[in-house]
Amino acid sequence: MSRLSNHYYCCASKHVIRLLALLLVVAVATPVLLAEDGEHDNVRDHGRFVDPIVGSWLVHATIDTPPPTVKFDAVLAIFEDGIVVTTVAGGAPAVGVWKRSGPPRTYDLKFLFPSGPGYPPGAIGTGLPYNLVLNPQGTQLTGPFRGFDTAPNGMVIDQFSGTGVIDRISFTSNP
Repeated sequence: MSRLSNHYYCCASKHVIRLLALLLVVAVATPVLLAEDGEHDNVRDHGRFVDPIVGSWLVHATIDTPPPTVKFDAVLAIFEDGIVVTTVAGGAPAVGVWKRSGPPRTYDLKFLFPSGPGYPPGAIGTGLPYNLVLNPQGTQLTGPFRGFDTAPNGMVIDQFSGTGVIDRISFTSNP
C-alpha cells in the first residue's frame, strides 16, 4: 500500500507542478499581451479611427467677462460618439456634445448644466467652448468660450466669456 501511495503522490505532484507552471505562464502572459503602448490614445478600438479629441481632460478656465475675473478647474470627458460630460468642484455635472468645426484639429463643444444657487429654480446654464485647437502632440486644447444662463421662461439672465486651457489626463501627466 505504501508503494501505491508513493506512486499516487508522485503523479499528483507532477500534475500540481504542471498546473502551477501553466498558471504562471497565464499570469505573466496576460498583462504582457494586454499591455498598452505609448500610442494608447491614438491607436485603439481595433484599428478604427478615433478622433484625437476623445479622452479625459483637465480644464483650466478663466472667465474675464463680466469682471471680476474668475478662474476655475473642471474635469472633462469627451466620448467617441459625440458626448461630453464635465464637472467642476462643488458643481453639478454638465452634459453636452462636441463636433469638429473647421480646420484640422479644431472643435466646438456645447454643454448644459443647472445654473445653481442665486438663480431661479429651473434655470439652465449653457457653455459654448468654440474654435478649440488641439496641439500637434494631442495633449492640449486651447481656445475661447462663451456662455449664458437662461430662466425657465427662456429669458437670458446673464452672459459670460473667457478662455480655456485643457490638458489631456494620462498616466504620465501631472495635474
